Amino acid sequence: MYTFYYIVQTNFKLLIMKNFFSLLFFFIFSISYSQSTVDLDISSKDYKKILKKLDLKITNRGYNGAGPIFVKVSTYDAAQPSAYVRLWNEALFEMDMPVGNITDESNDIVTIDADWIFQLEGKVGSNGYGMAMSFGGGLSGKILDFNNNDKMVATFSTKEKMNFTSGLDDNVKRGERFKQMIKVIVNEILLSIK
Repeated sequence: MYTFYYIVQTNFKLLIMKNFFSLLFFFIFSISYSQSTVDLDISSKDYKKILKKLDLKITNRGYNGAGPIFVKVSTYDAAQPSAYVRLWNEALFEMDMPVGNITDESNDIVTIDADWIFQLEGKVGSNGYGMAMSFGGGLSGKILDFNNNDKMVATFSTKEKMNFTSGLDDNVKRGERFKQMIKVIVNEILLSIK
């Protein structure tokens, strides 16, 4: 009787340990998988420094991070992407985020393939060459659910100026720094998903 009880108890402990290790492996795998879905090429130290400088405010009431994103500047023609929008799209692509695109243009109608619209706002105008540029102030934006009549589902804002001008293309270092700020903003938006 004692031997049988010992064998059952030992088998039960092995079963519990086996299930515990299986559960632990699954937990670690799911965490590592979820963290690898967005690629950030920013060191932890630089990330924290950028985040502090941005002083972000994010309200998320429905953005879930799934589906293509179309970036537009609210006061600028969507069919004529600026250097600013190009840098946002490059940052999203480098993060392995799906980027929406224009599928058709006719008359004054632009058809896009996207689930979300990142509508960037702020003090935006154009220079003498028709290039979009900001005039001081911070940057703000809203995320619209394109499949739900452009319902606003999230907002974000920063006090950092994040200026963009026609000279931005000429300065690779400035453009890379700008893309790093975008990556931090997008990552923080993803972290706000409930």
